[in-house]
Amino acid sequence: MITLKTLFKTSLIYGIGSAIMRLMTFLLLPFYTNELTNYDDFILVMTTIALLRITYSHGMGDSFLKVYSESENKVVITSTYLIYIFCVIIGASSLLLIVNSIFNAENQSSLLYLIQSKLNFIILIILFDTINYRIVDILRIQNKPIFYMIGQLSGIIMTFITTIYLVRNFNNQSFVNFYIYDQVDAALLAVLFGGIINFILFSPILFNNIILSKFSKQHLQKMFALGMRFFPAALFFVFMAQLDRYLLKLLLDDSSNLIGSYSVGYKLASVPMLLIGAFNLGWQPFYLSNGNNQKSRVDYGKIGTILVISMLSVGWIMTLIMPLIVNLDVPFLNNYKIIGERFVDGIKIIPLIITAHIFYAMYIINMPSIYLCNKQNWSPILRMIGAGVNVVLNVILIPKYNIYGAAFATAAGYGIMFFVLFYKNKTWMPIKLIWSDILMFSLFIICSIVTLTFNMYGQYIMLIVTLFYMLFLLYKHGFKNIILLFK
Repeated sequence: MITLKTLFKTSLIYGIGSAIMRLMTFLLLPFYTNELTNYDDFILVMTTIALLRITYSHGMGDSFLKVYSESENKVVITSTYLIYIFCVIIGASSLLLIVNSIFNAENQSSLLYLIQSKLNFIILIILFDTINYRIVDILRIQNKPIFYMIGQLSGIIMTFITTIYLVRNFNNQSFVNFYIYDQVDAALLAVLFGGIINFILFSPILFNNIILSKFSKQHLQKMFALGMRFFPAALFFVFMAQLDRYLLKLLLDDSSNLIGSYSVGYKLASVPMLLIGAFNLGWQPFYLSNGNNQKSRVDYGKIGTILVISMLSVGWIMTLIMPLIVNLDVPFLNNYKIIGERFVDGIKIIPLIITAHIFYAMYIINMPSIYLCNKQNWSPILRMIGAGVNVVLNVILIPKYNIYGAAFATAAGYGIMFFVLFYKNKTWMPIKLIWSDILMFSLFIICSIVTLTFNMYGQYIMLIVTLFYMLFLLYKHGFKNIILLFK
């Protein structure tokens, strides 16, 4: 059984590692938005990679974690999982190349032409990412967060260094033989180098956990059957998080810089996702090992309250400070803004995207019932509902409100997904958060932002009151309990 103390310690390590890695990607944002002339194209290619990555995985990561936690034959489960993933990588990549050779897009401004022109980079990046994520699954279930952090951080540093060098020197004649024809190629090559470094550092874990003779068809069938129950949920979730970039391209006559602006706003608003990402890496193994009983449900409620209040706190701070810093010059680079002038409109969607992330955090807190009450069939239904609401609202709102419509659709999609699961959990597995504190804090946050935005009387008093209430709640639900855990 994984204890609360272990959950917070591993989440803290994951959080520090994730924060450092996210910081490196944030440091690239000024470079991308000031230097990358076709940033919109880069975003669309990375969106394609995200969609294909989830297809390569098709729910097997979640099914591996569940089957591994329930089985005594760990070596067989792990070896079977890794061997199968290698077979999928070879088969899926070959299929993509065959399809690409059959269909040729003629319109050079089309989305299909862009994807086909970058397909070699896309396949190579997904290949290494798929392997690396599977190794991360093993590190998570074996509780090795330090190894995870070192490997991931090394890959990010490599991506950071090579991005700056390659994008600035993409037209160097010596690079032509490496198929770098524009800045997007250069940026993708840098991402690929980061994945390769991850793979090299993670390879000891890979080779120590893969034994060909341990492959089990029976265990594969069990994982695959379970993975197929998770896959639609994961696919719908990625659609909800990524599809709006495609829709901005397809639904607007002129999407120039809007895709980049939306992605910038989304990226800046993703700071609270550091908490979710770090937390979730430890959360799933934690509730799988603690099960469904009265004591564990009480613990889940306490943990959930801490997470939501932390998310609200970080989201509030980000909403206040991001508009103040995006127009600043990058230190020592006076010709660089924190965000390139073409994309500064993206900061206006930050409150909506942060709202979406808070809904997602509350959804994650209510997830134990899906696994512990054997309700996996509901996972794709919930995410399909969220994705459906998201897509419909995108189609309705983007033509009229462009990135603001896309941001509202994102928040609505996550919101409906949470509310449906919350309603079902009343009968499945109630997880009781301290809603009185959460709702009161939310009210303070809304009032402080509204009074500040419209320069209303008492705006600074409202900010101070909200700040002190935030500190009180963080101590009451967070730091006080965490300190006791570490004594």
